[in-house]
Amino acid sequence: MPRFVAAQESYDAWFEQANAAYNEGNYQSALDLYNNIIEAEQESVPLYFNLGNTYYKMGTYPMAIYYYEKALKLDPSNADVKTNLEIANLAIADKIESIPQSFIVKGWNNVKNMFSSNAWATVSVICFTILLAALFLFLRARRMGLRKVGFFVGILALLVFVFSFIFSMEKRNEAKEKNHAIIMTPAVTVKSSPNDGSVDLFVLHEGTKVTLLDETDEWNKVKIANGSEGWLPSDASLAY
Repeated sequence: MPRFVAAQESYDAWFEQANAAYNEGNYQSALDLYNNIIEAEQESVPLYFNLGNTYYKMGTYPMAIYYYEKALKLDPSNADVKTNLEIANLAIADKIESIPQSFIVKGWNNVKNMFSSNAWATVSVICFTILLAALFLFLRARRMGLRKVGFFVGILALLVFVFSFIFSMEKRNEAKEKNHAIIMTPAVTVKSSPNDGSVDLFVLHEGTKVTLLDETDEWNKVKIANGSEGWLPSDASLAY
């Protein structure tokens, strides 16, 4: 049996055993088995989702939020993950209002997050195939009506192809970048500059999501949902 096949069977077995342990209420055993799969550098939405659920059951809300966010990074349209993330966020101290997005930006992000990178890539391939068929129809059809159909279908397919390709690339780049983090310490003071002697700006608590803007050896510059920025120790958060 090929080594990678045997390895995949082991991951599947660990996953099933972890699910069984979770259903029996043995959350630490489930966590250990899920983490075995993580340590083997495997990832999937069900794995991250179940890890989030396990940490939530254990009362470790920052880690639950962390894995829900990682699951959404792979599949931003997953309703179950979104619901559980909202529930987990109710358990943390910080309730930060987001800056309202413009109609265009919000609409763009909503459409982009409808599918994963691979799904958008599939849409772009399908649209490119339709585009070629429409071009053939436009060039070879003898009836004017069929040529018009080929022209308009081709224009539509071209537009959808371009946007789906852009969405796929953006989602792929987002998946590769670790530009967000979850606060893991009970409380951390955000500073005006990357040193302990700088001015205190505000305090963040465990479970809060931040955007990573810059970093030094021991500090990260972050931004929170309301637009406030500052520096915090790099070991106070876990990036994803």
